[in-house]
Amino acid sequence: MLEDVMTAGPGLRVYPEPSDVFVADQVELAEHLHPLISIELARVDPAWHGWIHLLSPLEPAEGYLGDHTGAFHSPLQTTNWIGFALEGDRYRLLGDVRYFARATTPDELPDPREGFRAQLEEHCRGEEHSYRLHRDSFRREGRLLMLDADGAPLHGSDEAVALLEQLGGADEGGNWSETGFFPLEYAGGEARPVSPAGHEFRFVAAVPGYHYRRTGADWILLFFEPVERLALLTFDWS
Repeated sequence: MLEDVMTAGPGLRVYPEPSDVFVADQVELAEHLHPLISIELARVDPAWHGWIHLLSPLEPAEGYLGDHTGAFHSPLQTTNWIGFALEGDRYRLLGDVRYFARATTPDELPDPREGFRAQLEEHCRGEEHSYRLHRDSFRREGRLLMLDADGAPLHGSDEAVALLEQLGGADEGGNWSETGFFPLEYAGGEARPVSPAGHEFRFVAAVPGYHYRRTGADWILLFFEPVERLALLTFDWS
């Protein structure tokens, strides 16, 4: 297990292009999911091969991802969880894009509260702007800096933050493992998600989403299921 990974080095690609993350007919998923870092699976387990991608959803503006879109959930798309099949080194979403509230029409998803859709659009526009500022800064500086809305170092500090706060090892659980939104099994204090076919996912990596843009989950967790080659993301929120 590695902690506080500060430099990319071999086996890590920071701010990968959407075309390297999503299958060709789903590249528009970048409108809903920001690619943060790609990880060579052999860095976690030498028996694994290929690449996996840690992503940050632009939603939610508040609450959980997928809170209001239950009609469009699937076994690997439930509240606060989203999964993909790996086709080669690229992700295929295993479900309906309307899992994202922003992808629905007002007829498909009436506003659950007044101003919901307008608030969500404003939030996502801000997150897209911030993501681009942080990405461009990293490509210039070679370091991951937290920036304000104008692209200046947040609080005047140019101290770099971690690309990953944990790579490999195990995650012992948190808010993400206590909600009951996804089936889990426990062994030795470790919570492991279980696929619809009954295979366990293994923990790959985690990082706060706000390292890569102005806001995001306090802890984005990435898991891999090597039998069917599935990737799974969940999120801790304070």
